Amino acid sequence: MRRFRTISRNGYRRRPAGWLLALALAGSVLPAAAKENKAPETPAQSPANEVRGVVSSGLGEWGLNQRFPDAALWLDLEDDSRTLALFWPEMEPPARGALIILADEGENAESGLAGTLARELAHRKFAVLALGLEPPSAALEQIMERPRPTPELQSEEPSPDTGSPATIDVMAPDAVDDLEVAYREHIREELVAGAAELGKREYELIGVIGIGRGGNHVVAYAVELETPPALIWVGPKFYPHDASRLAATLEKASVPRILELSLSDTGEQREAGLKRARVPGFSVQSMGSYAPFVSRDGKALAGRISAWLKPE
Repeated sequence: MRRFRTISRNGYRRRPAGWLLALALAGSVLPAAAKENKAPETPAQSPANEVRGVVSSGLGEWGLNQRFPDAALWLDLEDDSRTLALFWPEMEPPARGALIILADEGENAESGLAGTLARELAHRKFAVLALGLEPPSAALEQIMERPRPTPELQSEEPSPDTGSPATIDVMAPDAVDDLEVAYREHIREELVAGAAELGKREYELIGVIGIGRGGNHVVAYAVELETPPALIWVGPKFYPHDASRLAATLEKASVPRILELSLSDTGEQREAGLKRARVPGFSVQSMGSYAPFVSRDGKALAGRISAWLKPE
């Protein structure tokens, strides 16, 4: 006997409704899937990352802005770009004065030693503005690391290490000068903007601190001022050309006092050289270790700096 399947009217009516529901769900899923598969758009570059064609900073400034909203300050520079500083007011008024900290190369205003040192100095009644120090491009760093012979010793023959494709283009004197000038000028503008911000807040800038490679730039900044602040070098790492002309540069300036917190005997050698050049007010204090300074050294370094800055 052949059996027939009975289809009820209700079941027949439910099928088209089910299909319509399935189509509606598919229509809503497809656009969502398309959004998930679409490649994320690249965010527009911030003006704060533009360094007159040298390099972008890459110092995590936007992250710092979110982590420290009360301390973050965007400083406007002369080239229409911006840079981020962290400002820590004195923990107990009245302030003993204001300090600017320029971090070591590749560090931002919080990373490395800069952040800890800034907060420790704020506990010692200083107002402190910290700045990061973006690194130069690889080609420019290679050039700045090389000793520069005096003009009379320069040979017309190319040196053996300048023939590689990676360096031959940037070794042209004009290109080298333009890159280095732009890099140093950008950092000078940051220091100028930081000092101006402190002035707006009616603080007296009494000292500029350069950590590591920052020592090169605080010297260039301070010696241009009519009334320069005290200079403090923390584990300085001078480029060969900066080190060779350091005594002559400071001899012409009116920097009142200079303190070097050193990790090696190079500080004592530098002290002897500056004394021979009759540069007044230089003192060096050894921290008794040859390891690089790290964040946990901030408290000890702040104590040394605070004691040294006491009125004589």
